[in-house]
Amino acid sequence: VSPTKAVNMPEADVTFSLSQSNYKELLKMAAILKSPDLALIGTKGGDVVLKICDKKNDTSNEYAIVVGETSDEFEFNFKVENIKIIPGAYEVVVSSKLLSQFTNTQHNLKYYIALEPDSTFG
Repeated sequence: VSPTKAVNMPEADVTFSLSQSNYKELLKMAAILKSPDLALIGTKGGDVVLKICDKKNDTSNEYAIVVGETSDEFEFNFKVENIKIIPGAYEVVVSSKLLSQFTNTQHNLKYYIALEPDSTFG
């Protein structure tokens, strides 16, 4: 759904690059594992990880890729069904105000995708 008015992106808390191959791999693994959730997780002084999982089932299989490093601790949650974007490489900006912006690096495309309310930062 396209917004009817201009979207003001809040201050960025996390930024990372998502390659086209990583994007395709995440969607493929979400389909194989039948997992509905995508989590962006950061551990203080550690890696930033994108993880396909099922938050409601602790024993479900998971798949993760490292997309950067951070000095913060956070867990931003998305529904995989909301990540329906044109395949490509993206610069991703995520705000603790529960909004993310995916900007295609090769085309003039921007997607604003809401985070789930159980997301945490800090």
